[in-house]
Amino acid sequence: MPAEFLMWIPAAILLLLLVLTLTAGALFSLYRTDGASGGGRALWCAVILLLPVGGALAWLVVLQHRTRCEPAVEGGSPETAG
Repeated sequence: MPAEFLMWIPAAILLLLLVLTLTAGALFSLYRTDGASGGGRALWCAVILLLPVGGALAWLVVLQHRTRCEPAVEGGSPETAG
């Protein structure tokens, strides 16, 4: 096996770890989000798992857009607002 081939192994491992971390972070964020219902959550989960980088980035963009569009609630959680 040529030495040039062996030089790519650490970069490939680092890239794999980055993709796994991004995917796991997006799935954890999806799990903790109240805005996604059962069917929507399952669809997002499938998108994130089938397209690890694109799906995870799309979910994080949608999540950021949702949190920016929600009105700020003073004095605690949205459940206490009335």
